[in-house]
Amino acid sequence: MNIPLVYSKFLSEISSGFMDVGDIKTAYYFHHNNSDKTILLIHGIGGDFHGMIPLAYFLKDSANILFVDLPSHGNSQLIKNTDVRNIEDWAKGLIVAFRKKNLQIDVVVTHSLGCLAARKVNCSNIWYVNPPIKASVAVKISSAILYHIRWINQYVYLNYYFSVLRGVCLMRDKQKNTINLVKWLTKNTNVTSRQYLEQAGIARDIPIKERSVNSGKDFTGMIVGRFDKITRPVRPSGLRIDKFVELDTGHLSVLDSPELVAELILAE
Repeated sequence: MNIPLVYSKFLSEISSGFMDVGDIKTAYYFHHNNSDKTILLIHGIGGDFHGMIPLAYFLKDSANILFVDLPSHGNSQLIKNTDVRNIEDWAKGLIVAFRKKNLQIDVVVTHSLGCLAARKVNCSNIWYVNPPIKASVAVKISSAILYHIRWINQYVYLNYYFSVLRGVCLMRDKQKNTINLVKWLTKNTNVTSRQYLEQAGIARDIPIKERSVNSGKDFTGMIVGRFDKITRPVRPSGLRIDKFVELDTGHLSVLDSPELVAELILAE
């Protein structure tokens, strides 16, 4: 499959717009196929809705697909001194904002930072993919260091070649198609310097303050990567989970195995 060509064609079929979620101008994207089921996809830290395109591609024939850009990500409003609490407060009004657009959400699928947002989303069917359960000591130290040198590090982080390398390192699959996919995403995902500086603060706070899905509501399923280098792939205690699945993937399961993730979600 020619990944850039296939996904670019899919992108051309997606409409976009803006809506107010609380006081935050939020970019949303919609792929309509006249289905009676709609799935909302919320991406992770450091990117935008493009990161969920591979997964959406394998869901699109079974449901209408909605995407959003998180605050301080993509085309959504930049928030000064962004905190995870800003993301969570924003998420509380997400379903209501879509209802005002006459869009009913049946399933929410989230990745990474999006999982923390989903804790506050009023939906009974939520899937977490590679959520921030518990970070290793190395991740806590590195995120703190990168935050303190963020003004310098931005020139490295935002470099195209480094971005591709970082994406490949976070994936288990290192085949040619995978690398082409990361290149495609890097070219399509635009992160400004100001966005990176805000995102660096979030990346520091999540592991240090132990922000985790552990304290969230019950949910339908959790998909983790056995080779995740960012968060430990463990089953959180004290929560009711209908389905817990461990895949042979890295932190980016939505890119490593989008077909399998989609199959698990659609099986419910």
